[in-house]
Amino acid sequence: MLDSIQIDPVAFVIPIGDGFPIFWYGIIVTLGIAIGAIWAGREIQRRGYSADELYNGLIVVIIAGYFFARLTYVLLDMLGGAQYETLFDVINIRAGGVNILGGFIGAAVVGWIYVKWRKLPFWEYADVAGPALLIAQAIGRFGNFINQELYGPPTDLPWGILIEPYNRLLQYSDLSVYPPETRFHPTFLYESLWLFAGFIILVYLNNRNREKWRSGTLFGLFLIWWGVGRTWVEFFRPDQVTIGDSFITYSMLTAFLIALAGVFVLLSRYNRLPWDSTRKRRSRRIRKPKPKRNQ
Repeated sequence: MLDSIQIDPVAFVIPIGDGFPIFWYGIIVTLGIAIGAIWAGREIQRRGYSADELYNGLIVVIIAGYFFARLTYVLLDMLGGAQYETLFDVINIRAGGVNILGGFIGAAVVGWIYVKWRKLPFWEYADVAGPALLIAQAIGRFGNFINQELYGPPTDLPWGILIEPYNRLLQYSDLSVYPPETRFHPTFLYESLWLFAGFIILVYLNNRNREKWRSGTLFGLFLIWWGVGRTWVEFFRPDQVTIGDSFITYSMLTAFLIALAGVFVLLSRYNRLPWDSTRKRRSRRIRKPKPKRNQ
């Protein structure tokens, strides 16, 4: 069982000042990013482009991603009633709390600016970024397990996990209603398995169709897979802020829009948008010149 072992979130402490703790979460996330970056670097080279350019851009994108992920989390947290007294509290990622959807959108904008500045083929680099993010996040989600976070509502299913009372959401903190043996949906695991599956499927399809697909196809498929999966996972996220009194969370809506963006990318790359068809029909309406009369 996943909950058979309780792991201290602190991996080790660097003896600086009062001690600088290094958390397993950070180690696992870094490992995921490294594996994703290695795959992306090899894939971009297979496509005939520079891995060095990718790694240089990756540094900028990762920093921007975490910055926007933190800001998105803080914004949603404040919508839920939380308060942040200082600017340091807002940007302090080590205090916990990031929203990867907001981070992805911010990182995508910064990445687009970077490739335009470097005059790189955007869709080629976007294609390798998608699966890299899937494998990185799939691995990183196990940091949530160690922290006992990103779990769902109570469940009687055999794969439910135990959550220590001090790590529970407020609505599950009453031990008379939810005793210590109460199990919860391992939401982090649901998402991680979906991401692992997406990475394997997309890599397989990419290897078979790399020379056939138009650039941007893999990125579009990534957006659809990731967006659909995250939309579904949000049904198991009682910690998320909902829109009004509905069951729809802000993250659910964002994930759904990301999936729709993937559909738009695919249609656009293959000229299947409605206005593309209209343009084609107009281009075919070539007026034949009138025959000249004999004079």
